[in-house]
Amino acid sequence: MKQFNKEELRELMNIGEEPCVSFFLPTDPVGTEAQQNRIRLKNLLRQAEEQLKETGYRAADIEKLLSPIDTLLNDSIFWSHQQDGLAVFVSPNEFRYYRLPLSFDMVTEVGNQFHLKPLMPLLTQDQQFYLLTLSQNQIRLFQGSPQSIYPLNLDGIPESLNEALRYDDLEKQLQFNTRMPQGGDGKRAASFHGQGIGMENTKKDLLQFFHKVDKGIQEKITQPEAPLVLAGVDYLFPIYREANTYPQLIDKGITGNPEDMTLKNLHQEALGVVHPLFKQAQEKALHQFAELEGTGRASRQLEDIVLASFHGRVETIFVAKGKHCWGQVNDDATDISFEDEPRPENNDLLNLAAQQAYLNGGSVYVLPSDEMPGDSDLAAIFRY
Repeated sequence: MKQFNKEELRELMNIGEEPCVSFFLPTDPVGTEAQQNRIRLKNLLRQAEEQLKETGYRAADIEKLLSPIDTLLNDSIFWSHQQDGLAVFVSPNEFRYYRLPLSFDMVTEVGNQFHLKPLMPLLTQDQQFYLLTLSQNQIRLFQGSPQSIYPLNLDGIPESLNEALRYDDLEKQLQFNTRMPQGGDGKRAASFHGQGIGMENTKKDLLQFFHKVDKGIQEKITQPEAPLVLAGVDYLFPIYREANTYPQLIDKGITGNPEDMTLKNLHQEALGVVHPLFKQAQEKALHQFAELEGTGRASRQLEDIVLASFHGRVETIFVAKGKHCWGQVNDDATDISFEDEPRPENNDLLNLAAQQAYLNGGSVYVLPSDEMPGDSDLAAIFRY
């Protein structure tokens, strides 16, 4: 299984061999619900078979195309390790699946390209965050969204402060003085109470360890604009900040021993820190749209927005969740033909616009219909 990121999106967009079948379903991360998760995918598989039959594909070709799904359905280990949603893509020479921290509506789409719009919230950087927990027994990095949070693999990084420091009880060795003078480079330097050289060595060991953690986690971070939240006992925060080089580290952290918190509690605490940032960015974008509408820099005209997205003109795009508009864009992206019904040769134009805007560096907001600007399914702010 690959990690979903911008390059994965680009590769999926460029797979044009027909038919392209896309599956989205909610999954329960608890292993005891594995059978229910399987049933959901099996139901979507039957829908795909019917759609392919209706478009004229032979039974033998359908069976061959969808055989990787049958294999996945019989993989017990796979179903015992789920997150909140599962996305599966299959075409004649491609099969990919992604276990994701986002719960999806159940969807099956058959077309000449993969249906990718449900994934866009995962790539909207101001809806993603990271949480780094610091404790004596375990260092953990999580990737989170408003919907869920899940741990990332930290291979190559020492697993605990004890391992790095070789002390049995860090708190007995170290007392942090809440005074935080500025270092010469502008970073906050940590001050300690203690006796003799041992305390200075402890600080040096901590800084050295946190430098390793800082370097290691940045190799795992795939959303470089996403905020990073720290969780841990408060005397560790200024030490980590002195070692930190990640520009999106938030000043406010979650204080307390993370080992005493459930994953659900950590998620809720982290959301309390980052939610104001998320809401602020979205409201700022909507306010900017309202100010620019009527100036030529903002539009709710679907055709104008779709074509502009292909030419890199879209700075920010707003897409209504769960809405579709079917049609085709010509080869040089200068004209659109609209269709009333989905057919294999058609595309969801809202899906296309969101993908193109994102790939060209635009911000994407997938919103409920009642939060969209005006009474539209698609709206955008243009760069020029």
